[in-house]
Amino acid sequence: MSNETATTAETKPASELDKLTSLFNEEIYVRSDANSIPASKFKIYDDLIESFQSSGLIDSAKTKLEEHLADHPESISARYMLGLLGLQKGSIDAASYFKTLLDSFKQASKWVIIEHITDNILKFGEDRYALRFKAEALEKLKKNKELKPILEKLAKQDRKNPEIAKKYALAILDENKEKAVAYLKQAIETFAKTKEYIQFEEIWPIFVTNSYDDIQFVEKIERILLGHREKTRLAGYLYPLVEPFKITEDWDRVIYLLKKILDHEPVSNKARNELIRVYKLKYANHSLLEDFLKMSELGNNRKPVKVCISNFERNIVFDTGNYVLHRNWGVGKIVSISPNGDSIFVDFKDKKNHKLSIQMAITSLKPLKGDHIWVRFYEDKASVVSLFENDVPGFFKELLTSFENHMLVAEMKAEIAGKFIPAVDWSKWWNKAKNVIKKEDNLGFNPKKKDELWYREKPITYAEELTEKFNANTDPAKRLDIAIEALRNKEEAESAIDTFAHHYFEEEQTHDAFRKIVAYLYLDEVASTMEGEDGSPYDFQRYQKLDDVSKIVKSLKRDEVLEYSSKISNLDIKKSFVDLVKKSHSDWVNILVGLLFEVPVKNNKYVVSVLETDGKFAELNLFIETASSRAKENPEVFLWVAKSILLKTWEEEWMNVSRQDLILRVLRLLKPLNKIEEKGTKLKNTCQEILFGNDAAVISEAIQNGDSEYIRKVYALYREVPYIEETEKDKLMSLIQALKPDLIWEEEDDDEEDEDVLARIPENAVLVTRRALNAKKAEFDHLVNVEMPENSRDIGEAQERGDLRENAEYKAAMEKQVQLQAQIKKLEAELKAAIVLDLSNVKTDRINIGTTVKLKNESSGEDQTYSILGAWDADTERNIISYQSPLAKSLLGKKVGDNASLNLGGAETKFKVLQISRYSLQNQD
Repeated sequence: MSNETATTAETKPASELDKLTSLFNEEIYVRSDANSIPASKFKIYDDLIESFQSSGLIDSAKTKLEEHLADHPESISARYMLGLLGLQKGSIDAASYFKTLLDSFKQASKWVIIEHITDNILKFGEDRYALRFKAEALEKLKKNKELKPILEKLAKQDRKNPEIAKKYALAILDENKEKAVAYLKQAIETFAKTKEYIQFEEIWPIFVTNSYDDIQFVEKIERILLGHREKTRLAGYLYPLVEPFKITEDWDRVIYLLKKILDHEPVSNKARNELIRVYKLKYANHSLLEDFLKMSELGNNRKPVKVCISNFERNIVFDTGNYVLHRNWGVGKIVSISPNGDSIFVDFKDKKNHKLSIQMAITSLKPLKGDHIWVRFYEDKASVVSLFENDVPGFFKELLTSFENHMLVAEMKAEIAGKFIPAVDWSKWWNKAKNVIKKEDNLGFNPKKKDELWYREKPITYAEELTEKFNANTDPAKRLDIAIEALRNKEEAESAIDTFAHHYFEEEQTHDAFRKIVAYLYLDEVASTMEGEDGSPYDFQRYQKLDDVSKIVKSLKRDEVLEYSSKISNLDIKKSFVDLVKKSHSDWVNILVGLLFEVPVKNNKYVVSVLETDGKFAELNLFIETASSRAKENPEVFLWVAKSILLKTWEEEWMNVSRQDLILRVLRLLKPLNKIEEKGTKLKNTCQEILFGNDAAVISEAIQNGDSEYIRKVYALYREVPYIEETEKDKLMSLIQALKPDLIWEEEDDDEEDEDVLARIPENAVLVTRRALNAKKAEFDHLVNVEMPENSRDIGEAQERGDLRENAEYKAAMEKQVQLQAQIKKLEAELKAAIVLDLSNVKTDRINIGTTVKLKNESSGEDQTYSILGAWDADTERNIISYQSPLAKSLLGKKVGDNASLNLGGAETKFKVLQISRYSLQNQD
């Protein structure tokens, strides 16, 4: 290589970087800013970046650009090129460089430059901020063809931006009316919610022109505006809807809208007079039209319009050929009207040509429309029965449209049971009917009132139904369930998924750590579920990355993680949360073991599988032992462990657990469950299912593998359970005799029962002697009948002495009243809890409540005698102690000759039982 060539190669990189210096100098010299810089400069900047890449000078160029920007923060060239370099490297700083530039160029109306910059940004992926600026630039440059796809992307991404939805709708209105109307509705609804009425009024006429018959949406807007108390404004928005229906002579719709207008603006003479004109058009052939209009006083502006309308509509139905309902006679048809118009003649089923005066008819008959299901039943019963039997959706349409398109389940039952099916078959029929309803687009349940069925003239899609449920619900857990349901039915619910994904995108941006985590997990489900078959990603926004949410989880304490898990009810998200904890938290093993104690037990199978996969067998064995030893504290968790192991759905070589011991633990839990599970029988039934399910396989295993002592213990534990029927206990005895016919039943000591004397006392009850009860009653009576009246007199006398603020006697009397009321309330509760101890039935084979016991204090050698009664009877001078005292608890259940020890404050005293006798009845009143 020649020296000249070498020199050229060495100096080329320097000359490329020198171009930057020249650019910077020029920029400083001409004082280039957003207003003066030409668009052509940006092509030069792009070329420079390409040359830096091809020459391997990116890092050097970046350093030089950063140094220049630090000295000259206003530099457009440095800011633009640093932004491009940031995009190429995926740096989050790129956005900050471009944001400043785009804001400056917008202020300077440099739309061509904005288009160029946003085009470069969008090469690296869709960015909502860039899309917004590009849309505005294209709009200003009148590039309508290029604008439409940009607006479409923005409308999908930025669903809550009504301005974008409006622009996109107007851009595609001519070529895709249906899609345009959908976006118009989206914008109108948001403008209504945010009270942006100028924007609303700009596009409302366009909606009316293109979709005036969408009454369901109109009613939705009506509800929003009524929430803002905008009745007058609402009436004004409804007027334009009247005209299209007048043109098509749909008088029912015109009347419906005019009545709504008068609901919101009752003093509107315009609407009132228009309603009279429409009534005359609709009922032009009615023989009594003018009479009924006059009777209703609808033309009298001083009369309440609602009452006038009600009177007219109630009366106008009385015309030849119309149908009515009488409370006792059923459906009838008006066959004629008397010549002078004062009477009508009705054909009822059992009363043909029955005459009623107009006034009687008005008060006793209910008018029915000709298409009412009762009318059809009257005219052609067989066709309605056939419809019911062969076309359930069609029957529901007939039924619901007869009752203003909605009915409660109880109301439907009243119409169906006894007429179409026997009343006893209702539940069975209704359960089948609900499955049919789910498949019908026109039928659906009210999201806010689950026992109310709706019929919609315009079919509601599954996606719309899910969206309605989601919006109607305020419970985050139920909302999440709905959002997950949409993912499980993605083909039918894609538009709902878009809505839910946007909601959780916004949730990711909250300051609440729990909500951010749940939002991330749901959006992760969206990403994996909605991925295209070719692996293409689903087009939606994410705010957080795995690193962001991992930092949140990593910062949480163990108890916080456990609390978060308990708040997630959806099983799919719970599993994802477990995976996230495992990835992110250093103490994940300890946390996952803690999750195994969560109730209700939902996710244990998955948590166990994660721990097993990672070989955490020691921790799992510890969990099993802890759950078993604390069965009373965690009965649901223990029963899940016992059921899984004993029914062999969880059976592993690493397990260190005795099946025989586990069976005994289940039996020991049965009796305490009577107190633990005061409402319901779920846990009790689970115990029975474990032991006696599958032809008593588990209890049979225990009997076959156990020795005599073990089997006797099994039976003793089961026999003690108070809520189990004697027949069930007899079945266990029969099973034992069948499996172990040679078993010798020794006389039992009833240890299991007698060792825990206190367990037989009902919760919150207190045992007392009759004498103690009488004393308490006397104390109660004295408080109520003596002290309270005296206190009331003291208060009255103190009030008579004048100014209560400085009245010490009044304050003292009021304080005394509070004390007396508290004492009375306490005594009343104690008396209700008292159970009289029947001393005549007290057994003396062991120390029981109601016995007197003679002890030898082995520490001092002295003999001591104590009587064990209730707390109300306790008397230390007479050596009567409460059965709740430490000494009594150490003695209860002991026999003559047994030893007992009392440990108080670290000092142990040992006693030997010498004698047990019944407490003397002479001590009772």
